[in-house]
Amino acid sequence: MDFTAEPELQSSLSSSACFREQELSSGQLFQEVFSITESFRLALVVVNDLVFAKRGKYLSEIEMLVIKGALNDQEYEDIASHSTYSLNYIQRTVAPRLWDILSETIGDGERVGKKKLWYFLEQVNKKYHIQSVSDEKQRLNVNNLTLTIRGKLPDISRFYGRTQELSLLKELISNQRCISLIGIAGIGKSALVAKLLEEVSGRKQPTFDTLIWKTITHVPLLQDLVAELIELTQSCDPDLSLPEYTQALISVLIKGLQSRRCLLVLDGFDFLFQKSNFQQRLEYGVFFHRLIEEEHKGCILLTGRAWPDELDNIITAKLPLHILKIQGLDIDAAIQLLSSKGLSDKEKCNQLIQTYRGNPSELQAVANRINHFFAGNAKLFFENPTTLVSSNFEVMLNQLFGESLSSTQRQILIYIAERIVGNQQFISFTKLLSGIKEKSQEGVSTLELIKALEKLERQSLIESIKDPVTKEISFTLQPIIKKYIKTDPQGLVHTSDNSKLPFAS
Repeated sequence: MDFTAEPELQSSLSSSACFREQELSSGQLFQEVFSITESFRLALVVVNDLVFAKRGKYLSEIEMLVIKGALNDQEYEDIASHSTYSLNYIQRTVAPRLWDILSETIGDGERVGKKKLWYFLEQVNKKYHIQSVSDEKQRLNVNNLTLTIRGKLPDISRFYGRTQELSLLKELISNQRCISLIGIAGIGKSALVAKLLEEVSGRKQPTFDTLIWKTITHVPLLQDLVAELIELTQSCDPDLSLPEYTQALISVLIKGLQSRRCLLVLDGFDFLFQKSNFQQRLEYGVFFHRLIEEEHKGCILLTGRAWPDELDNIITAKLPLHILKIQGLDIDAAIQLLSSKGLSDKEKCNQLIQTYRGNPSELQAVANRINHFFAGNAKLFFENPTTLVSSNFEVMLNQLFGESLSSTQRQILIYIAERIVGNQQFISFTKLLSGIKEKSQEGVSTLELIKALEKLERQSLIESIKDPVTKEISFTLQPIIKKYIKTDPQGLVHTSDNSKLPFAS
């Protein structure tokens, strides 16, 4: 029995089985291999989903070729002769592992093998109620093609606003090789990108072949990360040999990105440059330089709190990179978020939004505390005013003050926190310069101060405005950062001066 090409089917199954030919290894092999009756093609889609649910990855190209051979009643010698793989590898490695995973997923206690594959596909049809093609097209929306997102996205069940940012990102991913979303902790970078992937995956005419989400805050070794990305982007068989050297591995990854359009998200990429040693940071610098510099069809989306110094040369080289700094939610979206938490006093909600700069994570945290301690009464909360710092935000500041900030950066933050009281909410650059130089025992040069201010701005730890007339720049702090500095909960702020600043409510 031989199978010839037939018209492409575009359909959407239930949550347990979505038709996604893009996910069945590379290229258009799914259409070429499985040109069988419509119901059996859908059964194979279900099988592919079950395999992914069991082992965390879809059927590989060579596994699909073995299935094709089995359905055509071919011997392993015939399958090998029509592929680039050896008979020994197919017969002794691929096939046994394939029949094992199929036995676990669709065998129902029986052993799935080459001779009985048709039978088990028929059982899948019955179990998942897959009908004939005519019935299926009546039951399903044939224009709804969904791409699977590989990787675990953050929860975005409560997503507010960001209409303009989403619109801009949809435009940028079509013409930029790399986009970086930068912003302070909790501002919603990961949620925004997750929402983007969700919407891109549901397009009727997908722009990308593969959508991948990879969180790298655990700081993997570069070689391990690249090998994993190769498997995710190209559906490579894990037993196939990969190059030994890191740069050769990166070349394999880029070659894969040149053959398929992949939207690859690396969430928390800046952690690679915070917690790695000098040699590792250099290696990661080369890696990202190659991903952005070398031409390919993919788009790399990076999320982080700040753009790493090690990658500044990418900006100066004017490579296809767009850095987007994420600000807080707009008023309407923030009001909607607080309303979902039961806070309805618009005036008080506006005060909260201003205090926490529309940071969705901080707004949720303060709303939870108002609900817990003040019975959801924002007015009562403001009768006992205080600035609350969430545990997540405090952890971020602990890490910065404990590990990352230089002495000059620390001095600047403390100085601004001391000075912005009452009506004086901004400190001009000239006053800051003279004040820091006067207080510094070791002496701070103007260049050193400017570089420290630039770094603090990039990390969203200070805010700046320019006078519309004089054009002089002035600086301030978000209230929650000011509160952390003044209370110094872990004793990490005033390392050289044990005298704390006056307690702030």
